[in-house]
Amino acid sequence: MSEQITNQNNPLSAYFRAPKMYLKLPSGANYYSDDVVTKPDSGEFAIYPMTTKDEMSLKNPDALLNGEAVASLVKSCVPEIKKPKELLSADVDAILIAIRGASAGDEVEVNAECPKCKETSTVTVSIDSSLATMESIEDAYTENLSNGLKITVLPFTYGNTIKAGIASFQSTRSMQAISELEDDMDRLKAFNTSFVKLADLNFEMMLDSINSVSYMNEEGTEEKVTERNQLREFLENTDNTTGKEIEKLVNDINSKGVKQDIRVECQAEKCDNTFDAPINFDPVNFFTGS
Repeated sequence: MSEQITNQNNPLSAYFRAPKMYLKLPSGANYYSDDVVTKPDSGEFAIYPMTTKDEMSLKNPDALLNGEAVASLVKSCVPEIKKPKELLSADVDAILIAIRGASAGDEVEVNAECPKCKETSTVTVSIDSSLATMESIEDAYTENLSNGLKITVLPFTYGNTIKAGIASFQSTRSMQAISELEDDMDRLKAFNTSFVKLADLNFEMMLDSINSVSYMNEEGTEEKVTERNQLREFLENTDNTTGKEIEKLVNDINSKGVKQDIRVECQAEKCDNTFDAPINFDPVNFFTGS
């Protein structure tokens, strides 16, 4: 258990925070070595509530953007986790939800805009109910492609998510700057540059997810390719049908973990629409908005 929480020499130690809940990760922590996490015998990680220092760190925009604030929060509230950035993204999502519940109670208010009448409804989401929807993540995902190859794919790490977040932020800033350009050709050139950067990032994230590609050799024996440069060359030169199959598989496995939406009944007086609305587990809103 964490030394900062169990210092018995301090006469105030009886008032130190204690675990408020226990969480089994979507991955079961099966992806991690001992230097990344210390896996409890029960498989359930103790979740401590945030400290004042933790809450203050979440108000630092730069630290939120580069993932340092979330990494620090996870290490503080889940002492068994040593290297948060090496966790799977789905595991980090579940941990953040649990920390929110341990820190501020089970209920979270979520605003959802009705696609029919455009009115905003406020609904209450239960942390425990959200975690109960959590889908387990397998050790790896293997699928046969239509061209006869067999591909094994792994989920995104939180490091991938940080990269995507930074790229999205930079893209938004670029779009704002592009809109201020007066020359049409300059705007087009700047837009193309921004688009290419995002496309390159999506390609790299898809490549990072590929663990191996297998094929049958002339003797009828299965051969497995794991060398990164060879996988990159394959992904750069395969046809678009195969590329879309791989992209769908990657997207499907990265939708596992905690369910990211909720069923909402519109609260507008003359609207009876029922719709699915996303739950924003982004730390900026999920914690600072609480």
